[in-house]
Amino acid sequence: IPAPRPQAPQPYGAQPPGGYGYPGAQQPGQPGQPFGGQPQPGQPYGGQPQQAQAPQTQQQPPPASDFSPFWFAVPVPRPLFAEDGSQTTIAELAPGTWYLAVEQRGPGLVAQTQDGRRGVLQDTSGIQRG
Repeated sequence: IPAPRPQAPQPYGAQPPGGYGYPGAQQPGQPGQPFGGQPQPGQPYGGQPQQAQAPQTQQQPPPASDFSPFWFAVPVPRPLFAEDGSQTTIAELAPGTWYLAVEQRGPGLVAQTQDGRRGVLQDTSGIQRG
């Protein structure tokens, strides 16, 4: 069995070569902040992650309940209504596609589609949680 080749020792405190799992490593196709909001090099542990360059839209505050977002699918096509309480249909949820439930609103769910639109699913009967 050939002996393993020794690797050149790295100076104390040197950053390992860029690779998977290191906070400063940028993976191809991930400009900006790495997944998970890890602190960037030079920031103290627990510091605020750098903000993304794109302007962020103001999100509604989280509900006071203990609701946890979850993925779900519908058994049959279902309309997704506007969040303002009107009966305006903003999208139709299709079977075989996963949607994200982000909030409980009365008996319905506030769902988010893949393109980022949000609306209220009033008929939650028979949905499959993922």
